[in-house]
Amino acid sequence: MIEAINTKRGRSIRRCCRTLGFRRQTYHKRRNGHRPEELDLQIADLLHQVTNRFVAWGFWMVFHYLRRQGHPWNHKKVYRIWKVEQLHLRLPPKRPKISRKYMDLLAPELINQGWAMDFLSDWVVGPSQEKVRIINIMDEASRKALWTEAHSNISAKTLTDILDKVVEWRGVPAYIRCDNGPEFISQKLADWAEDKKVEIRFIQPGKPSQNGLIERLNGTLRKECLNLEWFESIPKLNEQIQEWWHIYNTIRPHSSIGYKTPDEMEILNKNFYFKPVAA
Repeated sequence: MIEAINTKRGRSIRRCCRTLGFRRQTYHKRRNGHRPEELDLQIADLLHQVTNRFVAWGFWMVFHYLRRQGHPWNHKKVYRIWKVEQLHLRLPPKRPKISRKYMDLLAPELINQGWAMDFLSDWVVGPSQEKVRIINIMDEASRKALWTEAHSNISAKTLTDILDKVVEWRGVPAYIRCDNGPEFISQKLADWAEDKKVEIRFIQPGKPSQNGLIERLNGTLRKECLNLEWFESIPKLNEQIQEWWHIYNTIRPHSSIGYKTPDEMEILNKNFYFKPVAA
């Protein structure tokens, strides 16, 4: 364009470059065949080749890899093209922070008014070294373990099925206290609680002490059952858990309830809070 203006109107190269804000060095380089955009396209193509092969590499890993291949380009030039080509690693979106209202943490005075539930993880020693999850549900007033069972995996559907079984023989509580685990914050459990008219009380994130009763139960199960022997399969583990469950509720004295057993506690206190199960 500068040459066209210079030819038609007799303007000098210096004046044309000053008017257009164009560096004379750049003009002369381009006139002699210097085309930096072609180099940019070459670098961009090379960057795409490397990132397609090594999808988990970031900029500096790719840059030093190219340097080791003998390419002398400055990191600022390469990074400029990297940004234009939008080659930044796409990180998975973070979950929005869950805002929970602070709840009263005192155990209820009425039996079956409030439950607590939590998961415990362990390993089954066998050919496959299978990892298991144990669901614990307890009555906060009597400290009775209402349900303890090991599964290879516990989904929200499995959790609601277990709760239905407990409700069938125990009745409906006013609330259930739990943490912010994925099964507990699922829509499946929320729908179940709405149908049964049960309040789900979430503890504050990162505050397991706010569900201290079930954490104590988890620790007792691990100390008095899980840590005592190796288990070859999940059925064998559940057999031992059921034996421990019977001892825990009917034989083992509990210091928190005056060294009574949970069954004795419930027999001595007839102020049950049973609600009719929704039809």
